[in-house]
Amino acid sequence: MTRLFGALIGAVAIAMCAGQASAQTWLRAESEHFIIYSDGGERTLRDYAVKLERFDQILRLRFGVAPDKPTLRKLPIYLVARQAGLEEVWPGVGSGVAGFYTANEEDVFAIAVRNDGDETVLHEYAHHFFYQHLNAPYPGWLSEGLAEYVMTARVREDEFTLGEPNEARVSWLNYGAWIPLNTLLSQRFGQVENGEYRATYYPVAWLLTHWFFSTPERSQQLDRYLRLVASGMGSSEAMTQATGLSMAQLDQTLTGYGRGNVYASTYPIAYRPIEVEITRMPASARDLILLGQRIKLTQTEELRQEALAEIRRRAARWPDDAFAQLILGHAELHIGDAAVGETTLMRVLELDPDNDEALQFLATSRIRKAGEVEDLEERRSLMAQARGFLARAYRIDPDDYFTLLLIARSRQGQPGYPNENDMLTWEAAFDGAPQLAEIRLGYGGALMSVGRVGEALGVLTPLANSPHGGTAADAARAIIAQALGGAPAADAAAPEGEAAPVAADQAG
Repeated sequence: MTRLFGALIGAVAIAMCAGQASAQTWLRAESEHFIIYSDGGERTLRDYAVKLERFDQILRLRFGVAPDKPTLRKLPIYLVARQAGLEEVWPGVGSGVAGFYTANEEDVFAIAVRNDGDETVLHEYAHHFFYQHLNAPYPGWLSEGLAEYVMTARVREDEFTLGEPNEARVSWLNYGAWIPLNTLLSQRFGQVENGEYRATYYPVAWLLTHWFFSTPERSQQLDRYLRLVASGMGSSEAMTQATGLSMAQLDQTLTGYGRGNVYASTYPIAYRPIEVEITRMPASARDLILLGQRIKLTQTEELRQEALAEIRRRAARWPDDAFAQLILGHAELHIGDAAVGETTLMRVLELDPDNDEALQFLATSRIRKAGEVEDLEERRSLMAQARGFLARAYRIDPDDYFTLLLIARSRQGQPGYPNENDMLTWEAAFDGAPQLAEIRLGYGGALMSVGRVGEALGVLTPLANSPHGGTAADAARAIIAQALGGAPAADAAAPEGEAAPVAADQAG
């Protein structure tokens, strides 16, 4: 083991190059757990895919997940040559951001500058992994501390190292005002109002996690702490009882630990073979692939209209290209003329009958219209059309979480809801994308409705503890409070709309 922490000082400044996004042909790499899009070279892309797959194998080995346990949804990652590529997806992202992650019902993806945004991607994939495989009801500090702990992993040919510090985080530990442990343990990141304390939330969470992982005895204390929290005990009280240390004593212990006793741990590993298939994207991807992701994010109306105008202009070059017309149809549905959007998406299905995204977007349009009409027969007709599109999408990919979510949502409020098939649909959607608040709330509410309260709590508690859960976390806590208080649980839905990204310096 190598001593790493005590002498590290200073923040890392990430140099970004401005300029236009690359016009190089986009490539698509698909491996067991990832789909990676890149405007760079094939060799670099293949190496990146292998690194990510090895990281997945490291997490499985370290956290006791079976090597062959499947992941129903592969995580899409977009790699760009420079910061201008991030700007195309998130205008005004800022020169210090090397990558970000976003999750909503339409998509869950990450985008990063090649080489500069690696730790951001690994941090977010750690959350993705823990949600997917462990569904652990971790408190906010531990959720972030774990992601920080593994994101600096060093992947070598026959071994890996975990626990190395991120230099920027260390700088805050050395020079910043440490967040009080009572605050760290009891509040999610988004609840911390003091700016300096917000800046040290992640570093102190990392250090506390590192301290727990440093010896088998402390790891057992962490397990005991989690059991106490799960039983309903307050986080600070549980920490004191599990460790035998008061908050003041723990603070003093962590200070000493950070000054000279932080070590990274190296483990042997025999990596399983990794297969990567690389294909070339349509030429239209040069114009539209990043704009297609941009319209899935929350943005001002002015930026929405700018995106729509640019998509219309660029898609006009590709009137018979299914990829380009899919993005145009989606943009029209989201921002522009919905009727034009539907016509465009029907054209996509003529060009590509198995385009499940076009079917999903058409279904959402019909469901939205059904919610806006008062005539019962018209509403039934629109919902029948939506279910027809969804049935086709389901035949194409029965594991697609968005299709399953839409099918389950189309049943809410119908006679007999939730029946056995509804529960199976929610369960399948949850298995595909457990990180989505919309799915956790819908599935948790359905479980409550049929009296499966224990399972509902297991689904909802991680969302309630999510450090960036926002109003969805509030809704999860309200359902949990109803269940624990004996009140009947209402069917819940997360706030709809595009997702906001999570940047590298606030990764959640």
